[in-house]
Amino acid sequence: MQNTTTEAAPLTSAELSQLREILERDAIRRVLERYARAMDRCDEASARSTYWDDGHDNHGLFKGNAQDFITWKMASPFEISGDQHVLGQSLIAVDGDRASAETYFVYYFEEGRIPLPNVVNVLAGRYVDSFERRGGEWKIADRVVVIDWSTVWRGDERFPGVETFVPGERYPDDLVYKKPHRLA
Repeated sequence: MQNTTTEAAPLTSAELSQLREILERDAIRRVLERYARAMDRCDEASARSTYWDDGHDNHGLFKGNAQDFITWKMASPFEISGDQHVLGQSLIAVDGDRASAETYFVYYFEEGRIPLPNVVNVLAGRYVDSFERRGGEWKIADRVVVIDWSTVWRGDERFPGVETFVPGERYPDDLVYKKPHRLA
């Protein structure tokens, strides 16, 4: 039997540079994903960890220090029975310890699961972010939320059998925070 194992050629300096950029963009995408999940689950510590302490956020209704934004959002007076950020494509440009990113999103939040009617609010837009790497860690230094469109849906019906599913919960009660489903 012939040995089919072949050793890969060492990476060129150009390939190493490309690999580093891929790794940096992946680290930034993970921050974006952690932010969306943290906000949906009301996981305050995780949400705070996505911004630098001196970071800035312009979320339309709130403009100011990003840590103050998290405090404001977690105390939101909106009666939200469920919400979800759906992230789309990200265009990320890394320049040393700084990066710019444009990430498409659709944000849904539901008011009033019971009693009907329920109301679903939708915002679609882009996060326009400036990231900084400090101490080897990427976080958001500045965010501007750009809204491209929005709508409100009202309905007197629910998805058939929805009550048989496991409902999404807030931190720490959601399934993803419990063994064996716990995600870091």
